[in-house]
Amino acid sequence: MDLFFDYIDTSKGYFTIVFSETGIFRILFPGVEPEKDYPRRELSCPRFSEDLNCYLSGEQVDWSKYPLDRSGYPSFTSALLEQVSQIPYGRVSNYRDVAEKAGFPRAWRASGQALRINRHPILVPCHRVIKTDGSLGGFSGPGDWKKELLRLEGVLAPEGNGG
Repeated sequence: MDLFFDYIDTSKGYFTIVFSETGIFRILFPGVEPEKDYPRRELSCPRFSEDLNCYLSGEQVDWSKYPLDRSGYPSFTSALLEQVSQIPYGRVSNYRDVAEKAGFPRAWRASGQALRINRHPILVPCHRVIKTDGSLGGFSGPGDWKKELLRLEGVLAPEGNGG
């Protein structure tokens, strides 16, 4: 499979988008570089850059119109990611509920590990999955991005305002 990359300039920095002929293969946050070199090619989804910038400014975006290349995921991970895709903007679920709804009621602990390999953060919103005790849990992106994305969606109060 041939993979290519393009950058998208946003108010939060440059995102790297790795993609194939099938669709978006991976999204990398600002400051994260691909693990190998890919040839550069313009992303063939003309509105994606605009939609990413709209989302990062706090607007709700329908990501379902963008094709994703999900090749290489184990069936367990694919089922979980499909379930995570159903979590509405501005809402959260927990690892246990996601595992149960995906058909794996006893695998809720493994669900967190599986979601860490989500190559499509933001589009497949694993940031909307938290621990059953209400704490944030892990994330497939770097640092405080999970917290930032939840703030953008109105789930968490902005820092300095009781959050």
